[in-house]
Amino acid sequence: MVFRKYRAVKQWGKMDTRIFKEIYNSRNKRKMPAFEVPDAVKALGVPVFEPNEIFQLSNRKNLVEQAAKEHMENELKFTEPPQQHPLQKSHPAYIFEAAEPMSDGIAQAAVLTRSVVATGGLPDTILLNSAAKLEIDEEMVKDAILHGERYNPSLEKLPARFDPVMFWIRHPRLHGTPVIKKNNIILNNLLRHVVLGGLRTQALKQNFQVNRDSPLSVYVSGGQYFSKNALVLRAQPHLTVQSADSTVTMPWAGPIDVKAVCAEPLPDIYPISPVIDFSMDTIYNDDVLLTRRSQQQKTHIHSILWSREQDQKYPWTSEQNMANAILTTYAAAVAEATRNGATTELEKPLLVRGVQLVNGRLDLVAMQLNTLKPTSEAGNNDEKNIVWIEKGLRLYKPTPYYEQMDTVEKLDMTVFHKFVALMLGFGAPHAH
Repeated sequence: MVFRKYRAVKQWGKMDTRIFKEIYNSRNKRKMPAFEVPDAVKALGVPVFEPNEIFQLSNRKNLVEQAAKEHMENELKFTEPPQQHPLQKSHPAYIFEAAEPMSDGIAQAAVLTRSVVATGGLPDTILLNSAAKLEIDEEMVKDAILHGERYNPSLEKLPARFDPVMFWIRHPRLHGTPVIKKNNIILNNLLRHVVLGGLRTQALKQNFQVNRDSPLSVYVSGGQYFSKNALVLRAQPHLTVQSADSTVTMPWAGPIDVKAVCAEPLPDIYPISPVIDFSMDTIYNDDVLLTRRSQQQKTHIHSILWSREQDQKYPWTSEQNMANAILTTYAAAVAEATRNGATTELEKPLLVRGVQLVNGRLDLVAMQLNTLKPTSEAGNNDEKNIVWIEKGLRLYKPTPYYEQMDTVEKLDMTVFHKFVALMLGFGAPHAH
């Protein structure tokens, strides 16, 4: 909910002005005592100069250098050499943290992840799967959305409103639920409906294990773009869904489909460099950072769900949002493949799902990882990954963050059914 906090307006009249002037004039008449150098400063031997004197650079510079030299001679020297940080590395790397949009959108993300984007969105065998037809009506979805848009009682300070037309107007600051928190509540409720509905209809054999706001970090090296500087992929999805059942990572495409994809070329984005939007830093942690990674738990990543808030001045396009979703899901797929130590060879293909909620729109991603090798120069016929996407699906029409939503408008249940099909689509739908 959105509120404007009450602030009383004080009365200011001519009597207040007269009293203020008298107080101000009386304070100006007071004389400040002359500055005296403290004894502690004199004992240190620090040179103190008179600011009203004529500036003499040579004399002052010599005095300052002499005092600094004496101070360095009297300072304690540490004989022990500095220890090397256990995690910080000196090797430079490209950093992806979803801070900058991809310049060429989906094509750039496909080149970076060595993936072929499947045409037509999600496969029909996944969308028409009978197990994904749950008894979830429209009112339940509306209530799940209103939990984030209306019912949440948070009173946090919201960002300043920017009007692109009347940009000189300063709007009053409001308090309420931030956009990221709203979207996270909506994703929580939608996932809860899917899990409970799947358990009721036996579409889910085991319950999911969900971690919230857990960090995710992997790095990729080698190939055409990352031979000198590795690529570090970092994210913090709101929901990291895992399961002890290994069927959640079964691929959708069979060997024949994977072989057919290998003949398709990757997109050509020349003259744009694929790494132009990454920042440069050093590798902090060269190991996989993933929740529930211990050998005792033996879980597998089913999906990750997160949300973004659009910048008021520079909003991302739908292509840039989808590129961000592809790279973040690719990071989760690499983490699942390398969680047990494998870095070069992939034993068998795996699939990880990604859901991104931005401004009432869902970006659905299914990343099938067939190889861990990055893009190479002469790898046109090499093995490639496959990604199925559904870009910018309008789930509902949101209100601006400074307005209050009373009812959910333009709810599209077809989009929700696609979300359910993505979350409950297991196994290879192709017979071959």
